[in-house]
Amino acid sequence: MQTRGDFLTTTGSLAALLPMSGGTPQPGASPVGAPSMEEVLPSGFQFGVFDAALATPAKQKHLFACITEASVALTAVRTTLNAYHVLGVPAADVQPVVVFYHGVAVLSAFDDAMWTRYVMPTNSALASDLKEKITGNPLMKKKGGAWDSSIPALVASANTRFFVCNLATHGYASRFAKQLHLSAKDVYEDLASHLIPNAMLVPAGVWAIHAIQERQYTLLQFS
Repeated sequence: MQTRGDFLTTTGSLAALLPMSGGTPQPGASPVGAPSMEEVLPSGFQFGVFDAALATPAKQKHLFACITEASVALTAVRTTLNAYHVLGVPAADVQPVVVFYHGVAVLSAFDDAMWTRYVMPTNSALASDLKEKITGNPLMKKKGGAWDSSIPALVASANTRFFVCNLATHGYASRFAKQLHLSAKDVYEDLASHLIPNAMLVPAGVWAIHAIQERQYTLLQFS
């Protein structure tokens, strides 16, 4: 089970990754002015694929949405699954989905390579002692036993699906590109091709939260 120390370390590390200037990319807004169609609609996005990803025979369908507390949201997914297990509900009857729709939680949607290439190099605020502990996306790392709330464990045990705000992704791509003197378009395409398992970019995270609830998923919101 994740200890209080583990939680504080992971949450503190992620919070430190917020850009130092200009705040976090705002949901529903592009880095400069109104969002373009390219920024709103992810390349290759199809509504039918989104709908199919949510279609399930599971009787219990739950949505976990987060802005900054991705680690807490994933722990809640694991706790929910374990509770159903204790109650004798088959794993096949439970379908959790997670939406990373704003702020630092969006960074949780990218794999270790993206953390190494962009997240870590642009994080001047990260304490030197924490730099040695983080070698990639911390939520991709096993957290132990029946309480493992890492992304790979949640995908393996419950086919947990993740939906990621495309607008916020463009926002981070722009910031990374500016700090590293790269092309924002190239950085965005790199991020979009290195999502965590079972993840999908959606036009807007806030839109996805509504659309998922319309498909009879209950909502648990995290900061």
